[in-house]
Amino acid sequence: MRGFFKKFEDLMASVAFAEEGEHETAREIQNEGKILASKIRIFKNEVDVTIDDLMLIAITFAEAGEHEKAVEILSEAENRLRGVKDDLRKKLVTFSMSSA
Repeated sequence: MRGFFKKFEDLMASVAFAEEGEHETAREIQNEGKILASKIRIFKNEVDVTIDDLMLIAITFAEAGEHEKAVEILSEAENRLRGVKDDLRKKLVTFSMSSA
């Protein structure tokens, strides 16, 4: 659990520095461990990060001029949204078949 809190703390610190225009410091924090995509994947597996949360994080990075990171995060949000839509479609098909 300690590792999770360290990863979360690093990610939030990076976001805070990026918001303040300290892009180099934000990059240094990100590069200390694994790349951001890997951190998000680990973070997502350990905590339920909603699509809305990912969108807010992406907006923060975009506003700070970190467009590549924002695109990575948006891609993750898009993948999760696609998965939710696929699950809904399967449930609707199952429901319609069972009520027929």
